[in-house]
Amino acid sequence: MTIGKTSSGMLYAIKRSGSAVAYCSLGIRCGTRDEEGYHSGIAHFVEHTIFKGTAKRSAASINSCLDRLGGELNAFTTKEEIVLHATTLKEDVRKAIDLLMELATCPTFPEKEIEKEKGVVIEEIMSYKDSPADDVYDKFEEMLFEGHPLGRPILGTAASVRKITSEEMQRFAREKFTPDKMALTVVADLDESLMEKYICSLTRQ
Repeated sequence: MTIGKTSSGMLYAIKRSGSAVAYCSLGIRCGTRDEEGYHSGIAHFVEHTIFKGTAKRSAASINSCLDRLGGELNAFTTKEEIVLHATTLKEDVRKAIDLLMELATCPTFPEKEIEKEKGVVIEEIMSYKDSPADDVYDKFEEMLFEGHPLGRPILGTAASVRKITSEEMQRFAREKFTPDKMALTVVADLDESLMEKYICSLTRQ
């Protein structure tokens, strides 16, 4: 395994595998606990809407970028991080890495797409309320970490999500999505030293 840090401060880990399938993920050290000064649930909402457009691609282009190669693109949010991840054939992993970096460095959060996604997230919040196990777990953490950022609900509330704006999300991403808070992981049947050079060249562009 090759582990290092780019000149911009982004950590990376590369492991060669014997599979034709490659996996890459971009972890950003920024989750629900880092929402002070923002509406509750913004980290999770940013993760949901980061696929809705960048300075270079539309939502449709982002969605089809890996689909047409037989790959997958997804993300998740925890209280301490946002993770963007992709699975592709090994020969397409550089395209996946490029896409993950683009999503993290130049998202646009179009207002029209945000309004659509608010409905999706609010439905998700309501579904958690309808699940006793999920609801009890959230309430337990809220009581356990009362007064601490870890006590905040990952999804936020319906009221707080409705108040989130594109401008606020762009400010959140600019402030939180910095190279020193990012870690890129690649597992692929490719030469580790060549992949390392490629990753380091990305951060110099």
